[in-house]
Amino acid sequence: MAKPAMKVMKTVMKAKAVQKATKPLIKKVSVPAGKGKIRIGIIHGKVFDPIKVATHDKNYPEKLKIKNNTGPDADGWGGQYHADVSTGLKIAKLHPDIFEIDFMEMKDVTEARLAKNHLTFNFWGDMSIALMNEKPDLAKRLMKVQSNPATHHVPSWDYYEWIMHKSRYMKQCTKAGIPMIDTIHVENGFDAKAVLKKIVAKGWDKFFVKPGYMSFFGAGCINGNTQDFVDDIEPLLQYEKENKKMKEFLVQPYVLKPNGNVFDEIRNFFIDGEWAYSVYTDGVDYEGFWEQPAGKLKEACKQLAIRTYKEVQKVNKWEGKPINTLVNRIDIGVVPDKSKKEGWRIFVNEIEPQMTTWLGRYCPFVIQDRVGEACVKQARQMLRASLAAKRKLPGSTERLRQLLDVLDQRLGPLP
Repeated sequence: MAKPAMKVMKTVMKAKAVQKATKPLIKKVSVPAGKGKIRIGIIHGKVFDPIKVATHDKNYPEKLKIKNNTGPDADGWGGQYHADVSTGLKIAKLHPDIFEIDFMEMKDVTEARLAKNHLTFNFWGDMSIALMNEKPDLAKRLMKVQSNPATHHVPSWDYYEWIMHKSRYMKQCTKAGIPMIDTIHVENGFDAKAVLKKIVAKGWDKFFVKPGYMSFFGAGCINGNTQDFVDDIEPLLQYEKENKKMKEFLVQPYVLKPNGNVFDEIRNFFIDGEWAYSVYTDGVDYEGFWEQPAGKLKEACKQLAIRTYKEVQKVNKWEGKPINTLVNRIDIGVVPDKSKKEGWRIFVNEIEPQMTTWLGRYCPFVIQDRVGEACVKQARQMLRASLAAKRKLPGSTERLRQLLDVLDQRLGPLP
């Protein structure tokens, strides 16, 4: 997964003009008498993904605010109010008589707790994050939770694994003709001598190696001049030794802009299957983030991201049937290239699931509103599918059907 936007803007800033999203048409339909609501779990913890200034819920729980968000010892960045919790609050605000929200951090996740929820949306608390935080026991517990259909965890396990095993989606996209960085896929452990031989055969002057499974923020990487490693392979042998427990690696040419800096990205975000917005991220400047302006480059990256998302849609399923993902981020690398008619070369660098930075401060609408509405829609779709599959769900099945019927009457039939 890519680095978080932890230092990309000053803490104090004026709110940018926000596009007002079209409010969903909600008919006034009362909930039938009876006990029980639809319980939605929200796994939160992305303390570096703030929402737009002054868009927070006025009843934002005090205990969920990120108070320590400035200075060198800060736990978070960008203010007290963040996207994960804000989205859960939005779900509840849309239909307070139907939804009950169960907020939890990664450390609180258990199979028993999630089994009490009809669905649990994981926004930041999966096994890869536990591994990044050097908590292997927690990672094992989360793997059991995520891979168990009885926990009703979103995203589903097979799709999540497709994303985490980067070679899987890279090979699928390459087969579909989608441009990506030339890659040596190592899938059975890192052999320094064998890998270096392949690098030399590729003719790469510089190269970059990173783990191909559960990789985060540049952890476990090595790069340098090919000739330096030919002259002295010892650092690469040491890398092999340090990463002997890992099986999968990606080896790529070190892609730089003509000025010698790392390439930039235009990150394209999809919400409930639709392209929603794109954000420019500078390759070296941690304050170089802004909404990508309209133009040929934005449109080209958008179209490439849409082609890529079609491959995502082939994989994501719920109860064995295709369903849109809730949120995806598809990062398009951009390199200036005078040999190209457009003046640049673009390629897919990475696909991220919903457990990533949404960069909501840079999108043209209120991110928690749009994603909250998508959560309601997808909850309706998933729970209908689970009922049809006779999946065991908490509480009364009859009550659940009543509540879903009310949502249908309020919002109209599902597509």
